[in-house]
Amino acid sequence: MGAPSRRGSAFQPRVFAAGVLGTTVEWYDFALYATAASLVFNKLYFPGGDPLVGTIAAFGTFAIGFLGRPLGGAYFGELGDRKGRKHVLVITLLLMGVATTAIGLLPTYASIGFAAPLLLTVLRFVQGFAAGGEKTGALVLMFENAPTRSRGLQASLPAIGTGAGSLLSTGAMALASSTLSEQAFLDWGWRVPFLISAVLTLFGLWVRRSLEEPEEFKREQRRQAAEGEGRHVARRPWRERLAQSRFVESWRKYPKEMLIVICAGAAENCGYYVFGTFSVAYAEDAGLSTGPVLTGVMFVSAVKLVSVPLFGALSDRWGRRPVSILGALVMAVACYPFFLMVDTEIAWLVWLALLITLGIGQSAVLGSQPAFFAELFSTKVRFTAVGVANNIGTVLTGGLAPVLASALLLWFDHNIIGVVIFLLATCAITVVTVAVARETRETEGSEPVNA
Repeated sequence: MGAPSRRGSAFQPRVFAAGVLGTTVEWYDFALYATAASLVFNKLYFPGGDPLVGTIAAFGTFAIGFLGRPLGGAYFGELGDRKGRKHVLVITLLLMGVATTAIGLLPTYASIGFAAPLLLTVLRFVQGFAAGGEKTGALVLMFENAPTRSRGLQASLPAIGTGAGSLLSTGAMALASSTLSEQAFLDWGWRVPFLISAVLTLFGLWVRRSLEEPEEFKREQRRQAAEGEGRHVARRPWRERLAQSRFVESWRKYPKEMLIVICAGAAENCGYYVFGTFSVAYAEDAGLSTGPVLTGVMFVSAVKLVSVPLFGALSDRWGRRPVSILGALVMAVACYPFFLMVDTEIAWLVWLALLITLGIGQSAVLGSQPAFFAELFSTKVRFTAVGVANNIGTVLTGGLAPVLASALLLWFDHNIIGVVIFLLATCAITVVTVAVARETRETEGSEPVNA
């Protein structure tokens, strides 16, 4: 059996700062690219005839970042399960900060030609590789430091960081675009939010400097040492090292659980990037003002600082499954009215549309699933298993969402029906997957409930 259940402090300031503030800095970097892909990269790095074609190309590099996330999840997951959570969280933050700052210094297509979009794509891949370890590392850190009764709440707290990072990045880009002329913004103004990353990265590293490993992880390390696991692994043939890796063990011991994690986040991943990212490009393509959408995304990002942990806490009371299914159903019902409300260009209607879809629907799924995913796996493979499976799901239904939505908009001759069908399909995947899984809320200790 696993270790005894956690009986820790309900709130640990150092853990909160490392998991939430550090994630805020890292997600500022990662989310900044999404807004720039809608407003800048399609013009400066992918110039062409049809603006929507340029947008699709820009979102293509956006998706490339997500291809790096499963690789980052596998690499940093193995590192985190063997060496420690803190080790990974410092490396991923530094890697993300360097890549983001480099994007802010990158010459445009007009200056260096094809090398510009190529380098942009490489840097986006590095961002994705770092994000593959960061998000899971923060989730696992908070989960393993939480007492059993509040794991849902505390595991959802890193999402505050992702929300705050998105809020700051959207705000920085909106401020630059609104205070400068269009030409000045395209010439140099868009670079300033990227260059700010260098300062924020140093702050994040300072926050994480005194982080300690969770007691649950330390117990697992002591158990492995006592049983001689992992001894002299580096000297063994590569096939043997691969067979004994956490990656292979995750798929061998938990195949059903891995598939559940891959599929369960479909609605949350797709909803976030369609409602929060693609909607900007949709408004621009339709000749609508992007102002209400950008300010609405900022507004909802602020709301999610409260709504996500609220739904995480509700999952501690009601269970992970009911809250997650509720969120997916809200997004399914609201997806078509969402675009009708955006079409009005009435600010409060656009904000209401974003509040329903992201502030309630997506927040419910996002708040309930971190603990759900962590509870499916043992401490030994938790970082790797969640990191790989969750990031594969994010690639399939999140990273590809803006480019698929843009392509569907073009395919259906600028009619939104194709995007709506896409959203409904991802919501259905989440509802069915979570419905067939077992409830994990009552899991004790470090051993999972069989799904």
